Formats: sequence, structure tokens, C-alpha cells
Amino acid sequence: MILHVVFANLCCIVCFMDNKYTFDENIVSDLYKEAYGTRPREGFWAEWDAANNDEKQRIWDNLLDTADRAAEMELECQLEAERELNEHFRRVVDIAGGTREDAIRYLHDAYDTNGSNEYLEYILGVRYGYLSGSLKVGF
Repeated sequence: MILHVVFANLCCIVCFMDNKYTFDENIVSDLYKEAYGTRPREGFWAEWDAANNDEKQRIWDNLLDTADRAAEMELECQLEAERELNEHFRRVVDIAGGTREDAIRYLHDAYDTNGSNEYLEYILGVRYGYLSGSLKVGF
């Protein structure tokens, strides 16, 4: 019995090392959502279920490419929103003589965020951590 388990584990390791497939059926729905912003519908699942492993790998690779492009576009939009927000901060400071923190407080009031920086960042379309100064660079 122990020999059988060792052999089975060895076979799994060898199969994994030789495996040319990187798709994961357990998270394909999550990847689809990253790529397109919604969960897959019946048409996608019909295509996925009918596909062989080579076709599933092609679908997976296309989803990865689409998700990468979506992430790049999202980052570009966030950076543009941050540039516009910085200009807004500059105008508030110039006109009202306040600080960046004052401008953030005004925005919290205007958007009724109850002081939640995360919610305000979401509404304004900037990266999370941008307003609090805890932005993690490199994401």
C-alpha cells in the first residue's frame, strides 16, 4: 500500500513536470472575471466543457492576455484620475488656502463617504492607498 502511494505521488510529480497545460479549472471563472469584469455565462461554459486540453489551454492563454490588458488599462485610468485629483488639490490649496488633507475632507463631505478613504478612492477611481499615503508601488 505504501509503495502504491509513493508511486502515485511520483507519477504526479513526473506528470506535473511534463505537463504543458497551465490552465486551472478551479479558477477559470475568476480569471474570466478579471479579464471581462463579469462571471462567464452559459456560452463560455459550453465552449469550455466541449474543449479538449489543448483548446482549454488556448482559451486560458487568451484570458490571461485579456486580463493583463484590462489591468494595464485600469492602471492608466487610475493614474489619469490621480493627475486630475492632484490638480484639484492644487486648486483647492491655491483658492482656499487649505492643505491636501483639507481638500480630502471636502471630498469626503461632497461624496458622503463617512470619512472612508477606501470608499473615496473607489469613487474617484484612484489606486487604493493613494489618499492615505499607504499606496503600495509596483502593483
